[in-house]
Amino acid sequence: MTQMEVNNVLVELKPQERQVFAQLLNSMLPAMVGGKKIIELLCSVIAEGGKRGIEATNPTYQAALWAMYQIGVRGVRLNQETNAADLKTEKSTEFDQQSFESHFTLGNIATGRAMVAAMLLFTNRSVRINNVMQPVVPQTIEVMKPINEAVMKSRLTGEEIHVTAARYYMKMIEEGHAMDSTQVRGALQVLADLSVAAFSYSVENKTFSIEGFNEANACALAYLQGMDVDQIVQMRLRAANANARMRGAPAPQVAAARRRRS
Repeated sequence: MTQMEVNNVLVELKPQERQVFAQLLNSMLPAMVGGKKIIELLCSVIAEGGKRGIEATNPTYQAALWAMYQIGVRGVRLNQETNAADLKTEKSTEFDQQSFESHFTLGNIATGRAMVAAMLLFTNRSVRINNVMQPVVPQTIEVMKPINEAVMKSRLTGEEIHVTAARYYMKMIEEGHAMDSTQVRGALQVLADLSVAAFSYSVENKTFSIEGFNEANACALAYLQGMDVDQIVQMRLRAANANARMRGAPAPQVAAARRRRS
């Protein structure tokens, strides 16, 4: 039996439906994009539940406790007036010592580990571009919507979407947008959302090359899209196979300026 101590009372944690974790994640992600820490947000959920008299068996309350448990918290004391939190934590949860895909089993989906893994990954991503690691600064849905639409609009007939995204990124650079501009950061996030781990480009030669895919990102993205465990495994294998092919032979150069748009 898994338990969490909340304000000196032991609360039994029971597996929850996947949709409950998805709703919790969606409610927290905008604040995490704004710089809030996951533990701070989870404590806020528990504190608000206490103020409203929510039962400890409430699915969202349980999901927040599960998420805290998965990152090593075993007890929390909350001051309802100040929202200050005193945490009891384990020295190690072995969370980062497991292969990333192991976080996405049926059991881990039902007990919050999959949600936590996805959140931590999507707020700590980077893409290697021209051999330089570029951090992916999460952008809001409002910022990303027109950028995603622009990428899709620029897609050529028969073109794989990650190739379109790489070409769009290069276009933003070619147009003179700074690396810290919304345009470039948004284009970089599109690449990361498509599990591109590395690519190189030459504005002068109008060529680029996809050099690798992020297998962990593929797992997390499949989970966030609601895929089942077998589909999550297949998404990871697809990225892994693409990486294996790239290691076996040089990645082909793609001429960005010579393809005909539909």
